[in-house]
Amino acid sequence: MRHYVGSALMLFVTTAVIVGSYTVNLKVSAERAQVERLQRTLVTDARGIRDLQAELRTRARLPEMQRWNDTVLMMAAPAAGQYLRGPLQLAHFAMPEASVQTVQRAVTTPVAIAPPSLAAPIIRAAWRPAPAPDARVVTAAYHPASPAHTVPPLVIIPETAAASGAPVDLLHEGGQ
Repeated sequence: MRHYVGSALMLFVTTAVIVGSYTVNLKVSAERAQVERLQRTLVTDARGIRDLQAELRTRARLPEMQRWNDTVLMMAAPAAGQYLRGPLQLAHFAMPEASVQTVQRAVTTPVAIAPPSLAAPIIRAAWRPAPAPDARVVTAAYHPASPAHTVPPLVIIPETAAASGAPVDLLHEGGQ
């Protein structure tokens, strides 16, 4: 009996060590997965920060680009008058043309001409014109809208900026 007690004790200790090792292994795996998840999040956040820095640099250059456009390039947004002669021409595009008639064809049951053979069957379909449904006439009217109020983009320039109109670096890290 004493021999069995020693074996049972050895079996119990071995089982306890195996369960303990397995538990530690599971905890280590969970921590490793969490660390990898955090690393992926850091990479994604770093990419987002780079994108935001590039956008900030671009927005910081907008006043300078506007000055270049005003003095050198002199470009302007296209106006509606470049494409249309007036509101009547725009209303004309919305009106359906009454002179065009819609023709519908009703297909009757196909009739087989040749008896079944190894060649592909020839099918002849007949059609007859069907009357077009009544068209609905829509009249377009032009009502000018009230002028839209536009808000210029907000650019914050530090008070230490030179009054000469020189470009100001809004990134404190030197633009990187």
